[in-house]
Amino acid sequence: MPMPKHIVLIIDDDNLILTTLKKRFSTQNVESFTACTPEEAKQLLAKITPELVILDLLLTKEDGSSGVLDYMKSEERLNQVPVLVLTNLDKPELRNMMLAERNVKEYLIKGSMTLDDLYNKTLGYLEPVGK
Repeated sequence: MPMPKHIVLIIDDDNLILTTLKKRFSTQNVESFTACTPEEAKQLLAKITPELVILDLLLTKEDGSSGVLDYMKSEERLNQVPVLVLTNLDKPELRNMMLAERNVKEYLIKGSMTLDDLYNKTLGYLEPVGK
């Protein structure tokens, strides 16, 4: 029987971040889904229940990241899923506002960490499989 996999959803309009993280997760026991727009993210969230969501704050299309967070809050099976917010905006007031959201666990500045850092941080949020 195959090992159950962790499920992570990565939402970012930066293709390099999506492909790099997807490739890194594929070497672990992690199935990653990617979305470039809030619309794609909501379509995926309608079908999957990820263990963790990595969300770019500045999504330009539709209702942006707030639309994704609002959707997750409105769905009982998603409203406890931890979210790591990824952004280029190093604004303390925005950071405080985002961290006040129930499921936002971290506010990470893209320029201040490598994708390896992000990858390792993400693995720390995933429960060991088989528990």
